[in-house]
Amino acid sequence: MPLPVIGRGANVTSCLCGGALSRRSFLRGMLLLGGTIVGGLLRGLGPAWAFSVISEAQEEEIGKRAHPQILEKFGYYKDASLQAYVSQVGQRVLRQAESSPFTFQFTIVDHPMINAFAVPGGYVYITRGMMAELNNEAELASILGHEIGHITSHHSAQQLTRAIGAQVLTLGLAVLSPGGRENTPGWLALSNELFTQILLGYGREAELESDEKGLRWAVKAGYDPQGMVSFMRTLEVRYRLSGIGYHALRATHPHTLERMDRARVMIGILTPQPGRALEVNADDYKARLEGMAYGEPGEGKRIRILAAQEGENVKGVARKLWGTENRAWDLALLNGIRDEDRPLRSGEKLKVIYDPFDESPLRPELDIHLRLPKDPSRTTP
Repeated sequence: MPLPVIGRGANVTSCLCGGALSRRSFLRGMLLLGGTIVGGLLRGLGPAWAFSVISEAQEEEIGKRAHPQILEKFGYYKDASLQAYVSQVGQRVLRQAESSPFTFQFTIVDHPMINAFAVPGGYVYITRGMMAELNNEAELASILGHEIGHITSHHSAQQLTRAIGAQVLTLGLAVLSPGGRENTPGWLALSNELFTQILLGYGREAELESDEKGLRWAVKAGYDPQGMVSFMRTLEVRYRLSGIGYHALRATHPHTLERMDRARVMIGILTPQPGRALEVNADDYKARLEGMAYGEPGEGKRIRILAAQEGENVKGVARKLWGTENRAWDLALLNGIRDEDRPLRSGEKLKVIYDPFDESPLRPELDIHLRLPKDPSRTTP
């Protein structure tokens, strides 16, 4: 059981952040804080990592202020239809989550890294790089559920408390009075730590907790959790090849094999509602990615969606596209297919990376077939 979060009533945060801090008030707050931590640990209420002195009102203010900075740093992906789709899936999972005072919003950011992340106050982000790696709606639901879990569990606030320590008692002023020039150094410390969290995550216990919550809520929302294990395996392969991956799979977190084992156990326990089939929605998900930018900006790469013909396998598709089977392994990894020789279902959707500067360009008729249409739905936020 986590320690109670200070700052939700007449407590340390409210007495320190309501106005200018005097030396006496600061020392009094530090004594109260120390007493609460020690007393809580002696009573066995929970681990120190689950402790926070940031109130929910302050979390919300942090998120509001961080949101434009995140969009400036990572970019907003200008596809209104895809943005609405991700929000729809996120809200569907959120309805099954634990109670939270925050109003959630889900945003695709225009960045090639494979990542999803959250900041306090209900702000969930997923990169187009992560969208390209996912292969069905059920996987998307589990990822968004994982990030929702970070917010409802206050992992970011707890990490800020651990990372900044006693400073967080005074930094409340910087958050609640964002316009003051004197608060700039305080906000800089907070925002720097937030971006560190985006890249590195929250540590072992927090990631395992969010794994469990994300899977449970996705199943309650009607999604099949089986694909999450295979997706973790795919990301582990990506990480070993490039050293770059989802923050939840970093070396400072639980080993991927352990997390897959835990996920399998959870999947065995979770049961759908009687008479209700669990959804995967692979073809529909992939179809929505048609034309999405891939890789670094300016490279001109796009995701194209092909429909497999009866009896084809991944090796056959690779031969048809590039005249060789050498790329079959890459194509299989991109589509979450473990067996390159497995016969594909007629009409099964496959993601293909179209590169206009490919050394082995697509055949002319396929080049025409895969040409990107103009999308009138692309708008700015």
